[in-house]
Amino acid sequence: MRTHRHLAYRPDIDGLRAVAILAVIVFHAYPRSLPGGFAGVDVFFVISGYLIGGIIFRNLDAGSFSLADFYARRAKRIFPALITVLLGGLAFGWFALLADEYRALGKHVAAGAGFVSNLVLWRESGYFDTAAEFKPLLHLWSLGIEEQFYLLYPLLMALIWRLRANPAHALLSLAALSFGGNLYLVHSDTVSAFFLPFTRFWELLGGSTLAYVHFRRAAAKPSTSLRHELQAAAGILLIAAAILVLDKDKDFPGAWALLPTLGALLLIGAGQGTWINRRLLASRPMVFIGVISYPLYLWHWLLLSFGLILRSGEPLHHRAALLIAAAFALAWLTFRYVERPLRFGAFGLQRLKQASLWLMLAATGGLGLTVFRADGLPERPALAGVRLKIDRDLPRLAAEGYRGNGIAKALFQGEFKPGDDFFQLGDLPKDQPLTAVIGDSHGNMLYQGLATAAARPETVINLGRGSCLPFVGLNTVKKNGKSAGCQPFVGNVVDFIAQTPEITTVVIAAFYKQYLDGGVTLRSTQGGGSAPLTASSSAPLAASSSAPLAASAAELFRTGLSDTLERLVRANKRVVLSLDNPDMDRTVMTACYSLLRPLLPRSPETGCQMPRAGHERDQALARGLIEEAAARFPDNVRVFDPAAVLCDAQYCYAYHKDDLIYQFDGNHLTVKGAVLVAERLFARPDGVRTFAHAP
Repeated sequence: MRTHRHLAYRPDIDGLRAVAILAVIVFHAYPRSLPGGFAGVDVFFVISGYLIGGIIFRNLDAGSFSLADFYARRAKRIFPALITVLLGGLAFGWFALLADEYRALGKHVAAGAGFVSNLVLWRESGYFDTAAEFKPLLHLWSLGIEEQFYLLYPLLMALIWRLRANPAHALLSLAALSFGGNLYLVHSDTVSAFFLPFTRFWELLGGSTLAYVHFRRAAAKPSTSLRHELQAAAGILLIAAAILVLDKDKDFPGAWALLPTLGALLLIGAGQGTWINRRLLASRPMVFIGVISYPLYLWHWLLLSFGLILRSGEPLHHRAALLIAAAFALAWLTFRYVERPLRFGAFGLQRLKQASLWLMLAATGGLGLTVFRADGLPERPALAGVRLKIDRDLPRLAAEGYRGNGIAKALFQGEFKPGDDFFQLGDLPKDQPLTAVIGDSHGNMLYQGLATAAARPETVINLGRGSCLPFVGLNTVKKNGKSAGCQPFVGNVVDFIAQTPEITTVVIAAFYKQYLDGGVTLRSTQGGGSAPLTASSSAPLAASSSAPLAASAAELFRTGLSDTLERLVRANKRVVLSLDNPDMDRTVMTACYSLLRPLLPRSPETGCQMPRAGHERDQALARGLIEEAAARFPDNVRVFDPAAVLCDAQYCYAYHKDDLIYQFDGNHLTVKGAVLVAERLFARPDGVRTFAHAP
């Protein structure tokens, strides 16, 4: 630590760094214990602005300021630990992450190496974005803001100094503009106010303004007056208020960010001679933590995030303390064996070190970009064991086979879509009844199980189109605004089944939830309008005046199902309405597919399942509509519930014995999972008439 000291060294500022990093760590590890701990980053911003501003002012005054020297010093300070952590994340991710997770990590490694993490995260923040806790490099947003600030700030100060203008006026004016932009944006777009650099620059500018005041007044000497003591006490109280009172539900930064920012400014401005600064902040334990605070900041969230990924988002509890202890150890090792040798040492090696650091950072960013562009390297050897359990491509006939089939031509009318359509139909057997499966991709999934479990697979035929609810008179519009082209295809399929006497049983299966909760838009082809948005699928069946859009989706669903059943029953078909399988949360599947999964015991605590009550809530609206429709045709229509085999009284499971039975998306079963469901559906020799409503 002595090698860090220079004439202006203040141990109390290292202690203040310790306060900031400890607040952030406790917030990340135990968020309920310190809900505003994230404000520690704002304290870091002030410290950075103060220290870097002071260096720049001293060098400008001495006539020795050099941009090349400034950025060389920043590189030596920032690059070594950053490169180490980025490479460590990529190495661990190679073994622990699936392709799409590793792809996202690669993008964030490249963004971190380019100091644009805040901008990438800003663009990602949206409805479809992965939860923040599953982004191991989320915390690099603050480093991006700092380095973007230091791209502009030295140039501006050098220009102002050359023009002999007053830096304080410029700093205060820019800080006021930045703070005003923050106040304006935080109420209309909190995400932008949080991640965009201009709305956070005022905190760094505040520290720089204080540095200029101290530079002009030479006020770095110890201060012991009562005013300074009270100032230090006020500063520590403001920071304490920030980390205890703030929480993630408040509009932040906004005016709330004044608490940690002013607190840090007051503490630094009080000088190192006050009791709080001298006895508390400058104590040896606090200084030690402050000295390793930068690598500690980089390591702690990487480890906690990987821990959360491996536990499917379940609380880490005591494991968080173990991971934090590991972060402290890695931070010290990084400081001792990576940072210090590269920052200091023989002068003659400095240029070589500088060039090496820039090349290594560029190579690390390039490696992350390669992982991203290679879609997370799904074929890497580390995933070999997992790939055996994943049905990535369900069997489909070749496009030419569809086009050469006369029945297919009639149904698809020349618009077969290899990426969306599921069609299994050869020469129809004449010696026994056939079962036809209609639906979207979930129908195709169930077909795989039925065809595998059937004594004669050729007696089960599959007709369907992805993202198409298999009801007549309904089209669906995908999230990208494009029609799925469900009509006239679905109508043609239902007509074909009705006119084919060999087909005696129809199984209808679909991802009903997405049509009722706004995942895709339902649109009537009969002039009945559409339902562009809906409320939650747990909404009551009877629409209330506060949820007209949900009622619209439910009514379209009800009408389409009723018309489809009437057409099939009129043709003397027996129908099985299969409820949907449980929709596992993505975090559940992350835990299930982790390469460390075999090391974890299968139990409710490991997260490879979901509560059955949650599944029942998800399916409440669809179940009500389906049971209502089935009740109109008691002799021909039965309801089947896959939860009877996929769930027990408490949980629905993503595994069966030693096999994972869900694909990684969490809503499609693997073939093994579909076979489990199909075997239950085929459990009675007399077929569909014996299907009882599953308990």
